[in-house]
Amino acid sequence: MYDDTDQDASTGTAHNDEMTVNVDGEQYSLATEYDVNKDGVNDTAIVQTDDGGQVAYTDSDNDGAADTSIELDDQGNVVGAARYDEGRGEWIPVDPRTGNPADSSTAQNTGNETTSSNQEVMVDVPEESEDMSAGTATADMDHDGRNDTAVVQSEDGDLFAFTDTDGDGDADQMTVIESDGNVTISQHTGEDEWAEVERGHLDAQGNYVPDNQRA
Repeated sequence: MYDDTDQDASTGTAHNDEMTVNVDGEQYSLATEYDVNKDGVNDTAIVQTDDGGQVAYTDSDNDGAADTSIELDDQGNVVGAARYDEGRGEWIPVDPRTGNPADSSTAQNTGNETTSSNQEVMVDVPEESEDMSAGTATADMDHDGRNDTAVVQSEDGDLFAFTDTDGDGDADQMTVIESDGNVTISQHTGEDEWAEVERGHLDAQGNYVPDNQRA
């Protein structure tokens, strides 16, 4: 599905947790250096594709295997998303905006997608009188059967992921991946208030590296 099956060697030097990724019947090992749902366990690896794009693989249930992915082009635009179907042994493409299977025939996947893919994530924007919609949640980061994260990109190519951690429809966490590779993670702390909790960057191999791990 993705042309990134040669990335195993480039991530082998990472010193954090690892997860497996199944691609076209082959299994690869990736270093997880990013904690998407902030539960204290690294669950996401970002790798670079041969065409200059990136794919973020996430192990949302902490079983050691990637089960969701988001694909970006070389400008940082979201161009695809998928879920891994263990029963079928393949990645099922989903619409990045709606979370629905790209092919309606795959709707049998888990039974959860048709009930969870319509959840809209609202964002408290400072100095705005009303909350703004980030769109429909397309990823279930904590694997509870409910899509909780909406992904959008700016005209400059920056990627924004808004996560509703408590299921109230409002974004509690914001992850920004800038077009130059800088990454910022913030949490909603109150009305019109966001507090930065972590900062890092994507290295030459497309892996996320927190600033506190720099030499």
